[in-house]
Formats: sequence, structure tokens, C-alpha cells
Amino acid sequence: MKKRKFLSAVIILAVFMMIMPSKSNASSLSEAEKLVQKAENTATALKWEISLEHRKTLYSDPIALPNMNLYNATKRASQSAYNAINTLPAQEKARLTKRMESNVDIHVNRSMAYIDAIISGHKIAVKTDDLNEAYRLNPLSDQTEKTYHDLSSEIRKQAILLYRVYGKSTRDAILEKYKSPGEKARQSTKSVISVKMAIDQLQQSIANNKNTEELLFTIKQIESAANEIQDQKARQLIYTKLDVAKKSILGDSQLDKSFLYLSDLIREVVEHPSKPIIYALNENKDVLEINYETGIVRRLTMNLIPERIYFHNNELYVALLKGTHSSYWWDEEQEGAIAIINTTTFKLVEQFNIDMDPFDIVADGKSIYVSSGSGQWGDIKGYSRETLLETSKSSSVYERSFLKMHPTLDKLYTINTGLSPRDMESHFIVDGKITTGYDSPYHGDYKLNMNMTISPDGKYIFNGSGVIMIASDVKAINMTYLTKLYSPFEQITFNLKDGYFYTSNGKNIDVYNYKTMEREKRYTMSGNIQNIFYQNGKLAVITVEELYSSKLPTHAIKTYEVKGNEIIQ
Repeated sequence: MKKRKFLSAVIILAVFMMIMPSKSNASSLSEAEKLVQKAENTATALKWEISLEHRKTLYSDPIALPNMNLYNATKRASQSAYNAINTLPAQEKARLTKRMESNVDIHVNRSMAYIDAIISGHKIAVKTDDLNEAYRLNPLSDQTEKTYHDLSSEIRKQAILLYRVYGKSTRDAILEKYKSPGEKARQSTKSVISVKMAIDQLQQSIANNKNTEELLFTIKQIESAANEIQDQKARQLIYTKLDVAKKSILGDSQLDKSFLYLSDLIREVVEHPSKPIIYALNENKDVLEINYETGIVRRLTMNLIPERIYFHNNELYVALLKGTHSSYWWDEEQEGAIAIINTTTFKLVEQFNIDMDPFDIVADGKSIYVSSGSGQWGDIKGYSRETLLETSKSSSVYERSFLKMHPTLDKLYTINTGLSPRDMESHFIVDGKITTGYDSPYHGDYKLNMNMTISPDGKYIFNGSGVIMIASDVKAINMTYLTKLYSPFEQITFNLKDGYFYTSNGKNIDVYNYKTMEREKRYTMSGNIQNIFYQNGKLAVITVEELYSSKLPTHAIKTYEVKGNEIIQ
């Protein structure tokens, strides 16, 4: 009997202990609630950190990664809260878990989706830049085709992440920033890439000795597709490749012997100041020396892709690429190289690495000056011609700015290519060292394009839009508006001895009086004009001439006698 009473007392005591919370359990519950509250507070802050409307009030670029310290702090607070919750009795555990799911987990998960979308967007942006840059250098290269397929694959791969973002306005903004430019680049190059692949297949068929009639029919089909392409540069490159293909099938046709026909595709040209020679970059890695009087072409193949060339004092300076220009290739990661060619021997005499991605290049004998092609805001750096070491720089110059050296070699001008409105800057040079410059007094007052040339006497800056500015050492006058030409131009060259200069646009050459800046005559050439150079009473004109019955063009050079304002055709 006594044993039963003892067991009953034990059971009652146990039940009582289960009903009444222990001091330890109460303490655990209080601590867990504090940790849940802390997680809720950080999650609430994180909620606003991924809200587009809220980010617009805080950041100049609202579509970017959130405060990652806050995100990681929220994840740590969440983990601490769950660790404490898991020690609680079932009823309290369920209650606090529900709070965490409603007030914390939802914002962490939405932030994860937002971060994943931004990171995937960055990947698309990089591949978009890769495609645009490869296409700019050569629309028909294997590298351009590769970057096109890489971008297409990236867009497909990342699409699901981009669409997981919570909030339609935020999701749409991310898509607009990253996916839309990628799709635009892909669609704008799609037809060119398709034709490029068709040409590759055609060349393989020619190598395999396919039926001539079948090959010519294929050429007509490719021509038909090429005629629909709006990009004139790409279309001309396609025609030139088709020209080569057709010549390999049918052989040469009768040509106009007054032209020097080139076998290369020309994308960058500078002239020798006193000889009938031009230096050019072709579609590959070659630097060419073309004597347009003798027809002799010398070729030097570089180990890297040449971007720009500049002639000074019998040396040719070549900017060499080690990567693709990208706004996301930051300064500390950039690399490139500079080559120096002796134009007398036409041999490489120097090549050295630099810690920047080169875009444009000029020189003054003491130093070589290079602008950056990547990283958004960067520098113009000066490298000693003697030691090849960096000796100076000018900061805050936007990526892919073109450089023009003043004839006095004491200053250079820049014009940006990626900002709107487009602007010019002047940078002074003292003893081979460049100083930080200043921009023009205007901000969109005059429409400017990327084409900029300084007159040989150093008085004026000619812009391809037709606008002429004054070049001066005095800041109050420097880069101020002078006048505007009759029409925009693509190329310009000067004959100051006789008081004239010549501009080209399409197939037309305009002759201007240098004193009055008035147009006096216009001439129409047979092909589209790529470059014009005046030297010793002659005008050398590089055009794209149509060959064969299929109207396939090729680059050609022809010289014309010049008398006064007349071009003798």
C-alpha cells in the first residue's frame, strides 16, 4: 500500500514538473525571442535593401548588389535564432518558427534571388561587352562568332534566375539593365553571324571541290542574305570574302589597272608624312606597310591583336590587346602591351607589357601616351620612350577615349566614345609628362561625333560632325566654337600650302577653302571612301571598289593629281 502511495506521488510530481516551466526553459525562451527579434530587425532592413524604389533614393545605380554585410548579418542572425528555437518545447518552437518564416526567411530568400539575378546579370553584361568589342574589331572573325554563341548560351542559362526576382518593377529593371542589352546585341549581330557561318561552310565546300554550279548558287544565296544586312562595314566585309571565294572558283576578271587592289581588309590606317606609304591594320594580327606608288606591301605579324597605330619620327607605335574591352574589367586587373616598329627596316624593335587595357595611342618622341579601353573611368598613362617605364598619368578619363596629339607636341586632346553628350578634353604635356586636363566649356551645346582631327598648323580642331573648335594654350579660348562646315565628314586631309582641305563622306569628296572654311567643289568617286591622304600634290584615296558581275567589293587605292581646288580624275 505504501509502495502505491509512493509511486502516485512520483507521478504527480513529474506531471507538475512538465506543466510548470523550469527556470532554464524560461531563460531559453527569452533568449530565443530576443534572437528572433534581432533576425526580424535585420531582415526588415534587408527587405528595403532589395526594394527598387528604396534603392533609388540611396544609390546612383540602384540596380546593383545589395549591402552584402547586411545580407550576411541577416543570415547569421537567422541561423542563431533557429539554433535557439530548436532547443525549445514543441509549442514554442512552432510559434517562433512561424514568425521566422513570415518575417525573416521570406526576405532572405527574396534577397538570395535578387543577388543571384544581379550576379547572373553581370555575367550577361560581360559577355555582351565581349560580343560588341569582337564585332567592332571584326564582325566576321571566329572570335565574334564564339562570343555570339557564348552570350546566347549565357542568356538562356541565366534567364530563370533573372525571372525569380520578387517585385515586378525590380525584376523589370534588372531585365532592362542586363538582359535587354544582351538580347539587343545578339539580335543585331544574328544575321551577320549566320552569314559568316554560311561563308565558312562555303569555303569548306570549295576546299572539297564541290560542283561549280552548286557553289555559285550558294554564293547567290549568301549575297541575298548579305544585301539585307544594315551594317555597311559588315556587309562590305562579307562581300569581300565572297569576292575571294568567287575568284577561287572562276579566276580573276579584268580589273581597272589605275587602282591598287588590296588583298587585306583594312580597319585602321595612318600615313607616312613624306613618302607615298600608308600603314594599316588588317582583319588579323598583321601590321601592313603599303607603298601605293610601287604596290609593294610589307607585312609584320604581331603575337597579340593590334588595336591602334600611330606614326612618329620613323617609328610606328602599336597598341596590343590582351583581352576584350569591357566596362567591368577594372584598373587593377587590366593588362596589355605596346609594340614599336622601325619603319625604315619594318622590324619590331621593342615590345613591352603595360598594366592597362590600351585603346588609343600617340607619341611625341619622349613618351608614349595610351588611353584605357576598359574599367569606365581610368587614366591616360605616359611611358618613357627610353626606359619604357610609366612616368606620368592623367586621371578621370572615360574608357575608350580617342587621342589626338597637337602638332606642337605640348598638349593632346581626347574625345570620349561612350558618354552622352560627348565631350572633349585638353591635357598639357611638359617634358614628356602628361598632366590632368580639363574639358571643353560646353556640355552638349554642339553635336560631336567620335571623329576628331587637328589641323597641321595647330589652330583648329575639326570634328566629323562638321563643327570646328579653336585649339589654344589659353583655357578661356581653348576648345571654343569657331564655325561649322557645309556637311559632316568621315575623313579629312589638308593641303595648307595651297590653302585647301578635303573631306569625304560616302562616295563624295568635298574641297574647302581653308581661309574661309567654305566648300568650293564636290567630287564623286566610284566606290565608298574609307580614307583620304594628301601629299606632294597628290590625293591618295582608299575606296571599296565593286568587282565582277556580282558587285563584290574590295579595298583599293588610287591617286589623283590636285591643282588648286581641282581634283584631276
